[in-house]
Amino acid sequence: MRVAIVHDDLVQWGGAERVLEGLTEIYPDAPIFTSVFDKDNKELFKRFGSKDIKTSFLQKIPFWKTFYKAFLPLYPITFEQFDFSEFDLVISHTTRFAKCIITKPGTKHICYCHTPPRFLWHFSGIKSFGILEIIMSWFRILDQVTSNRVDFYLAGSENAKKRIRKIYRKDSKVVYPFIDLERFKNIKTFNGEYFVMIARPNKYKRFDLVKTACNKLGLELKVISGGLSDDEVVKTLAGCKALIIPGIEDFGLTSLEAQALGKPVIAFKEGGVLETVIDGKTGEFFRKDALEEVLKNFDYKKYKPEDSVNNAKRFSKENFIENFKQTLASL
Repeated sequence: MRVAIVHDDLVQWGGAERVLEGLTEIYPDAPIFTSVFDKDNKELFKRFGSKDIKTSFLQKIPFWKTFYKAFLPLYPITFEQFDFSEFDLVISHTTRFAKCIITKPGTKHICYCHTPPRFLWHFSGIKSFGILEIIMSWFRILDQVTSNRVDFYLAGSENAKKRIRKIYRKDSKVVYPFIDLERFKNIKTFNGEYFVMIARPNKYKRFDLVKTACNKLGLELKVISGGLSDDEVVKTLAGCKALIIPGIEDFGLTSLEAQALGKPVIAFKEGGVLETVIDGKTGEFFRKDALEEVLKNFDYKKYKPEDSVNNAKRFSKENFIENFKQTLASL
């Protein structure tokens, strides 16, 4: 069977790219179609440089790395330009527009969706106004239209499944992403005096909420928002009291990474973390702006590291690969 994988873009190394790497282990010979590929990103090149990467016309635009975010209006068209006539199965892996591809009747299109686009459907809680909202309204219509090009949906979480049902009116089957448990083996952990927040510097991640609460209570906070290697991130997590997740996550891979090191998680009670954190056993939740109160009364000593580690083990790469294969076989 001839298989192709489609991914939104390869410009940074994050949770979505880790899952993509897992997909390439299932289908090692499958080419990867993507809008742009930053070959200068050492981590991306190490993971995908040997793969057959097929990029779009955006890759040929001079200085695209500076302007690629401004190419947003072109992304749906970008993916429509790819030719999949020689493939039996195409797997689009997306949080945005990779599902916009066009396939012929003889080609099965399965979309592994972690969420419909956040910026379109306000899952981040941030709304647009004026001309921008008119443009976003057009994109929402387009997003719903192109969603019908998918033959079957796989959801990255129960949270994503609900969103797919609400926005696209499509059923889906959940296949949980994974964390690479090997990264956390033989790591010496200790209980430091600081909390950690790991997130890209987007407004919906609510950095300010955490910083304000910690400053008011005199608590030490370490914020990781890029620039650190995997090893440095693991070492920082290994010495924290807890990981704080104040925003609405699609799933919550970082919560599992902390738990793999035996660390509890303090998370906003909404979104994917409800599926990765066990309240009162591997962490605790807060509602709305009640983070300060939770931090004031937080006692990391009441959490057993082995409970967190065992919970993280449920989301192993081996389980992901097995579940993905079994789910596709059942479609």
